[in-house]
Amino acid sequence: MMTSLLRESREDTRSSPYLVAAEYTLAPYGRYPTQLRQCIAIVRHLKEQYDVDSSNLIMAGDSCGGALCLSILSHLLHPDPTLPSLPYTLGVSKPIAGLLLISPWTSFSTSADSYSENAGKDTLPPDIIRRFRDAYFSNSSSTHTNRPEPFEVASLTGPQYHATRDPPIPGLKDGVGVIRPSSHPQQRQEAEQDGWWAKTPLVVSRIMITAGQYECFRDDVLHLAEQVKAACRDDSSAEVTLIVDESFHAVIVSDYAFGAPPSEFAARLSGWLAETLNR
Repeated sequence: MMTSLLRESREDTRSSPYLVAAEYTLAPYGRYPTQLRQCIAIVRHLKEQYDVDSSNLIMAGDSCGGALCLSILSHLLHPDPTLPSLPYTLGVSKPIAGLLLISPWTSFSTSADSYSENAGKDTLPPDIIRRFRDAYFSNSSSTHTNRPEPFEVASLTGPQYHATRDPPIPGLKDGVGVIRPSSHPQQRQEAEQDGWWAKTPLVVSRIMITAGQYECFRDDVLHLAEQVKAACRDDSSAEVTLIVDESFHAVIVSDYAFGAPPSEFAARLSGWLAETLNR
């Protein structure tokens, strides 16, 4: 997907960017925060081996990849002492050039209205989301379900998963534990309060967030976008763009995978990439 977007943005780009793909361990073979630790290691490698400045870095991800990008952002804003440090520092390093979040996974809770509204429309329905959540999360007791085995994750069946609402998960408000790393007790309390994203303009210059009108993640993504926009509203150095497309979960990934012709949605993303690269 990113290769295609960069190719489409090439005509309008003055630079020659390098693409680095994060190959992390999939759940349930590795559970959170294994994947975050691996992504932190990649960022450290880019800095230590290639001296990549934060102002020349664009992070992009769809679905769980978007959650990992947000976790990196959180770790910059609120360093977690239980995780490896990042090579960039809040208030010292230049802001990251851009953050592209395509249908990002932003909350372990599946109680938003869009879950029931789009249960029969999305390519990623609630029962599968809950299965992936329980395979990924390192403390499945908090989700009131059993940890699935690898075969169960792949089989897409299971009596404990239904396309109905589950109750809000205590202690996991607004993505706490997924896009707000909070292993340390003191940080856990901070993560559950408003203002988590308040210093976002200090660590990233441009953010693009997308959601599908007919995806289950929609309402949670819109909520995240509101919070980030509020944090950047009074700072002209940071720019936040939200696109809600008439589609389902991470549709652009499916489009490129099946060879669909470039869409207006893809053009907007490649245009955003070109603008970010040219800054």
